[in-house]
Amino acid sequence: MKRFVLALVLIGLVVPVLHAQLTIEDQLFIYVLGLEGKTTVERRDHIKAELAKSGVGFAGLPFRKVIAVRGDTSIFEGENIVARIGSGPQRLVLGAHYDVYDESPGANDNASGVAVLLALADRLQGMDWNYTVDVVFFDQEETGLWGSQIYAQQFVVPTRHIGMINVDVVGVGEELYVGPVGGGDDIFLMPILRDAAKSLNAPLIERAEYPGSDHLSFARALLENISISVLPRGDGSRISASLKANGTIDSTLSPRVLGVMHTPDDRSILLKPESLRLAYDFVRTVLEGVARKIR
Repeated sequence: MKRFVLALVLIGLVVPVLHAQLTIEDQLFIYVLGLEGKTTVERRDHIKAELAKSGVGFAGLPFRKVIAVRGDTSIFEGENIVARIGSGPQRLVLGAHYDVYDESPGANDNASGVAVLLALADRLQGMDWNYTVDVVFFDQEETGLWGSQIYAQQFVVPTRHIGMINVDVVGVGEELYVGPVGGGDDIFLMPILRDAAKSLNAPLIERAEYPGSDHLSFARALLENISISVLPRGDGSRISASLKANGTIDSTLSPRVLGVMHTPDDRSILLKPESLRLAYDFVRTVLEGVARKIR
């Protein structure tokens, strides 16, 4: 079934296959293929189409950010997409950026994270949650985290905020890499993440260092947050060591996953279905853990 469905997609045929008939690996990979190589605007439209196809309600939240420095003005425009599942006054933000770095097909960065969110929104929409999950597809991460910054400032009610889980680069590898750990803004989430990894028998690498991503917008607003990646074995430690040394990624440490990010080589052919599945299972298990904590 998997090879047949993927072959149909790869040769451009459109078939009305229900998601319920697909394995989760099929569904995740098809989402990635639908986003790969598209512009940011095309990705935006594709995400909306997939949510509508799944029957998941959503709203588009356009934004415009004007930055003036010494007479030079830069304008950043975009649109966050928000789908909501569950119910209850307390809210958890589950986010992934969909914008793409120039000239990169953007399969791992970050069609992989978007695919996980689309699958979760589809498969969990009917569950009886005791809290609300805002599934947010952020725009303009690559240009300065503008989408997540504006969302955190304008749409998060601190007294109702449970936490923000950022899913970024989860298509290659076998280790869960989470961070930034410590600092007092992951106290609620980290025990749940540890329990989830243990239940899945998955290696969990916790580090105080994590590359810049949309979690920073929530950290700067003093809101609970954590980021999740799936990386090749050892890459998490290499990235952490380079960030600890000078605050930037040191290419001499050769994290394998970074060798293709932001390049024309970031293609789905390099992704692993089992890595996408690990990210999906992990995030789903974390959400279920949050439900047990929220009474």
